Amino acid sequence: MSGVFVKIKDQQHGPFSSFELQKLARDGQFNKDDFVYHEDTQEWIKAGKLSALNNLFPEKLEEPKRTVYAIGGGKGGVGKTVFTASLGIGLAALGNKVILVDADLGGANLHTCLGMLEPKYTFYHFYSLQKDSLDDIVLETPVENLGLISGACGTLGLANPRFSQKLRFISELQKLDADYILVDLGAGSSYNVIDFFLAAEQGVLVTTPEPMAIQETFNFVKVSILRKFIRAFRKNERIHSLLEERIFSHPGRMITTIDELLVDINNIDKQSAEEMKEYLKEFRPRLVLNMVHSHDEVKEGDTLKTAAHDLLSVDIDYIGIINHDENVRKSVKKLRPFIIDNPKSKASRSLAKLITVGLMENNGWEGFKKKRKVIKNITTEAESYPLASMKESETICSVKCFYWDDCEYQNGGFPCPVRHLDPIFKR
Repeated sequence: MSGVFVKIKDQQHGPFSSFELQKLARDGQFNKDDFVYHEDTQEWIKAGKLSALNNLFPEKLEEPKRTVYAIGGGKGGVGKTVFTASLGIGLAALGNKVILVDADLGGANLHTCLGMLEPKYTFYHFYSLQKDSLDDIVLETPVENLGLISGACGTLGLANPRFSQKLRFISELQKLDADYILVDLGAGSSYNVIDFFLAAEQGVLVTTPEPMAIQETFNFVKVSILRKFIRAFRKNERIHSLLEERIFSHPGRMITTIDELLVDINNIDKQSAEEMKEYLKEFRPRLVLNMVHSHDEVKEGDTLKTAAHDLLSVDIDYIGIINHDENVRKSVKKLRPFIIDNPKSKASRSLAKLITVGLMENNGWEGFKKKRKVIKNITTEAESYPLASMKESETICSVKCFYWDDCEYQNGGFPCPVRHLDPIFKR
């Protein structure tokens, strides 16, 4: 086609040659919803309806569907890493491609949970630019459909990356070829942890029923909201000053609810208040209560959910619990994910329900079938999962060894009984 007149945003342009139309389409200035004047019918027709112009608008390849879950919660010792490892295995058992990412930059140990004591590549290779992308450091695990990006524990400077390095990490994370990407965050509410949590498509809070853990998780949600507000409105001097006054003048305490804060902000800048309300609607973390002993403890999740709604204006989806189970502790000592070590244990069954009903929202008969499928497939997977018991140390115990000097675990003449650091201490 040549000598074509077009109408873009109610403005007529042209005539254009075929080459000029191609350039406009390639530059995004002309699309299917714009109009072309048809000489034969003498009317304006949408460009997408003219077969002669089909080559200008090739069908876009669909982006692979992936969901990034950041798993955090503030309190250390609540089982985030152990939970993440078994969650990834459960999702992979349903045929999903899953990648576990250890983003605990100061204390990476997700690889240890999987029995992979000496990972070939770690996040350090990406951080130091030895590898171009995160794809280059994805490791195979003993589980089909499950990959791992290992952290680099004990690397000086890695625990506090610059913001630009975090942005690069987050950008590459969103390019990984997987159905699910599970990001295991470190403990605490530092900006490093919060930034990763906010960048993920879905945030999962893992906590236990203990009062300190519930309190830390509440604080984690509060800091997440305020961090988002601070960054979003850092160029709005009046709003930024008000936020800093409320956050830093009373550290560790809430002197106002988020609703009350929004009223004050609305009096200063209505547009900013509306933007904050929209963010609060979008921010909907999911909650998992771990190590639950009794039905009464299940209510602690409801308590946290209510407090977040009333004080922080945040709706938390309480998606399930993991029952307390001594088998979990035993599996950790064997360096095996608990869902692999004992697929039919209480903890494994509750995790299977959490995946199928809580995460995937398969209720009723469909949820029951999916739950059974998870357990069945993992039982088969467990048969070929390698034993990860610590190999007998090559280091023979002596009164003064290069590990511990004059050690209290002396067993002279026999392999070292404290051998867990063998992968780190090399000679």
